[in-house]
Amino acid sequence: MNSELQLSDLAQTDLSELDVVERYAHFAPVYDQSVHDWGYQSHRVAAEALHRYVAIHQPVLDAGCGTGLVGAALADLGYKDVTGMDVSPDMLRRAEEGGRYRKLLSWDMTRTPYPVADDAFAAATCIGVLSLIADPTPVLREFRHLIQPGGYLVFTQQEILYEQYGYGNILRGFEQRNELRREFISQPVVYLPNREGYTDRTLIYCIYQVI
Repeated sequence: MNSELQLSDLAQTDLSELDVVERYAHFAPVYDQSVHDWGYQSHRVAAEALHRYVAIHQPVLDAGCGTGLVGAALADLGYKDVTGMDVSPDMLRRAEEGGRYRKLLSWDMTRTPYPVADDAFAAATCIGVLSLIADPTPVLREFRHLIQPGGYLVFTQQEILYEQYGYGNILRGFEQRNELRREFISQPVVYLPNREGYTDRTLIYCIYQVI
């Protein structure tokens, strides 16, 4: 498959059959244009949500940063101390070209602990990433260590996977252990309104405070 995949080809290609790094090696060259054409806005929604809770001078981790859409949205709001982390070298190169991150880390989010200090960030975003991780518990536990007490985590999950992976029970466990406090869980919203076959696929926005 040609790495310079065209959008028309992408729509007919089952990238889900590839591993994550290979999938995004193919997707990286057309990712930003693709999601723009599909009407994707989750990066902006998430950045604006974070902005309601976290001052712009605070350090933020963008976990699963991809090409840097969330980082760009945060930069547009005035955030300057944003660290991006992603498993895909090709996506990270695109993020670096955008110049919106203070630092970029190449890391697989399923590998814990992450290569950053505890309490290093006032907040973290994880947008459009957790659908690739069947067991979110270690990832959420790691976020709790990386985010300062009183800080915030903003993440999304596809509605169908939120149920399938047991997010309700998992998040209640964190709440009952006084590790996280729920601030907001959205109603399901369509996230790719212009992509054929996706108009009935929805995701959920979640905001939790670290205790």
